[in-house]
This record gives sequence, C-alpha cells and structure tokens, in this order.
Amino acid sequence: LLYAAGGLSGVFLLLCALGVLSPEGIGAWLGREVEPPTTQQAVFSTKIGETVDKPFQVIPLPLTELDQAGAAAGEGTGLLLAMKADDGSLGYISALPLAADCGACSGVAGRNQTLWQLNQREGVYTIAQVSCLRDAALAGHDRRLALCRPSGSPWRDPDKLAWLDPTEEGGQDYLIGICTELAQLGFDEILLTNCAYPTQGDLASLGETGDRDAQLEAFCRRLQGALADYPVLVSIQGSGDFAQKGSQSGQTAALLASFPGRVWAGQGDAEALA
Repeated sequence: LLYAAGGLSGVFLLLCALGVLSPEGIGAWLGREVEPPTTQQAVFSTKIGETVDKPFQVIPLPLTELDQAGAAAGEGTGLLLAMKADDGSLGYISALPLAADCGACSGVAGRNQTLWQLNQREGVYTIAQVSCLRDAALAGHDRRLALCRPSGSPWRDPDKLAWLDPTEEGGQDYLIGICTELAQLGFDEILLTNCAYPTQGDLASLGETGDRDAQLEAFCRRLQGALADYPVLVSIQGSGDFAQKGSQSGQTAALLASFPGRVWAGQGDAEALA
C-alpha cells in the first residue's frame, strides 16, 4: 500500500508539473470554490480635468466575502469585485456559449443571485472590474481572437498571459456580452482594466497591429454604444502613455475623455494622468 501511495503521489506531481492537473483544478472538481486572481488596481480616480476634494475610495472585496459587503461599504466608498480576471476567468455564471467553451465561467451555484441581491442593497455602490483585452482563457481557446506574433502564435506578456485583438469582431462580441450581463446584474459601475494594447514585455515580437489609436477607439465606442441604455457607469483605467503620439497602449486623451465614468489610475500612472 505504501509503494502504491508513493507511486500515485509521484504521478500526480508529474501531471501538475506538465500542466495537465493543478491543485486548483482538483479543488474545483471537488466542489471547493476557487477564487479568480484579483488585482488591486486604482485607489484614486477622477474625470480628466475635474477637481475633487476627496478622492473616491475603493475597497477590493474578495468574492468569498460577499456576505461582508454591508460592513465594508460606507459613504464615499465603492466595493470593487473582480468579475473578469486577467486569466479570463469570470466571477459570475455567464450565459455566453463562448464563456463555457473556453472554461471561463464560475461554477459557484447561486453566485448570480447573490450578486444581484448585493447590487440592489441601498447604500452599497458596486464596481465590476473587467480585465478587458488581457484574457488568457479566450485567447488560448481561439488564437484567431488573440494578438499574435508574426509566426501566428499568441503573443504573451511577462506573466505568460495572452491578449485579445480589439479588432476581432468575435472578441468584441464576447466582451460586450460580458459587460451587458454585468449591467443586467445591477452593478453601479463597470471598470475596464487592460482596455489597451500591451505596454510591457517583448513588444518587438508582437505582430503588426496597424493604427492602434483608431482601432481601440472603434472598439470602445461600440462597447459604449451597447451599454448606453443601461443605468451603469462605464469607466476605464488609463495608461500613462496616453499623451504620447503613437502610444503603445493605443489610448489617447480623447478616448479617455469619451468615457462617461471615471478615469482610473494605477500607482505607476497616477502622476501622468493627474
């Protein structure tokens, strides 16, 4: 029995090393909730050109602590919930076929109902964080939707994550569908992070992308139009290079100013965006 147990352990470790199995995957199979990775993005935000006496305070709320939302919320604060992580995993159950095909959906029963009830609570301001174009799940599932190297293989950033091509209609439809579902769940605000071309990593190995400014603006305008009839504020995290001609991110001052919500700034970009 000891020899058998040792052999099985060795096989398990080998499969984990090869990427065939993972402890997280085993946990999900056993019914344990596995949280998508969250990134504490901006803690400061304001509309470009607008002066505020007190910056809007943000409290990142792990999805395992939704029952503590009432205690965490307060005047002048917002609860930030990761609804689409950088790896493409979703914090809710999506009805989009593509979400199921690429394995992005949350498998937590009743999650959508819990989010709906939270979003309807008086005095609680909720923000759905959506990692827009950084999406390892979908880009890995369908490389036609990914930013690619000249060889045709998906380009990956320093964290080995792939990005979606904002010009691909299939990827646009998917992201618009996710944001629409989140608006229907009653979120007060949707924050688009990574709504830009990548600016970190081996950018020289990225294939030809064309006019980034125009292509990113076309995608954002289509997304804004799709959400125009919903009572949700649409915000974007700005990139510090927005004022540079031919910026790597594809963001411009005009693009950032076109968002009806806030322009958020990460720590490294706060000074440039101020």
